[in-house]
Amino acid sequence: MEENQNPEVQPEEPVESQPVIENDPTPVESALPPRPETPPDADAMGLAAVPEAMDEILPETEQKKEPTKFQLFVRKALIWLGVAAVFFLAGFVTFYFTLYRSKADTLDQTQAQLTQAESDIQELEGQLADANTQVDALTTADNQRALLSVMVDIYAARLALVQEDTVSAKAALSDTADTLGEISDVIAGFDTGLANALPNRLNLIITNIDRDPETAIADCDQMLKDLSQAETALFH
Repeated sequence: MEENQNPEVQPEEPVESQPVIENDPTPVESALPPRPETPPDADAMGLAAVPEAMDEILPETEQKKEPTKFQLFVRKALIWLGVAAVFFLAGFVTFYFTLYRSKADTLDQTQAQLTQAESDIQELEGQLADANTQVDALTTADNQRALLSVMVDIYAARLALVQEDTVSAKAALSDTADTLGEISDVIAGFDTGLANALPNRLNLIITNIDRDPETAIADCDQMLKDLSQAETALFH
């Protein structure tokens, strides 16, 4: 039988039998490591170094992107706008306090002075009106005095003529022509014809004192009548 065996065929090695694992009486949970009560520290586990390690691994372009030209332009524009706004605000504040405020104060003072001046002018105008009224009253009174003075002279001359005192009659009329000339314009305001006729009648009276006293007396009566009408119309 040994001859019939093939020499090329090797005898099979005996298969080692697997050892039989006996049931371990130790529970499975006891074989696991104990569960920590608190989470482990990140630094203790080495997790804190992970981002730094990632930064070293990532390319530099991925770590920080360079701003674009447009972003740089916008950033510079905003900076210059901020600077311009600050200068504008500073200029406005300077203008307000140095120019506008001072001009406003000056304008207020000028307005107050103008108001006071207007009040003073109104007061002066009132005083001037009163003065003019008084002057007019004085002028009127003076004109009335002059007219009455002429009438007194004519009365005195007539009385002297009635008494045949030609000297006293001439003396009474010595200044009458001048006084009549002072109020000729006032009489002209009442009657222009009368203002022109009175000097001629006065001359007739003076001329007839010596030549015709009766005619002179008649002229005195007519002149007194005319002067009385003028005095009533002008001063009453």
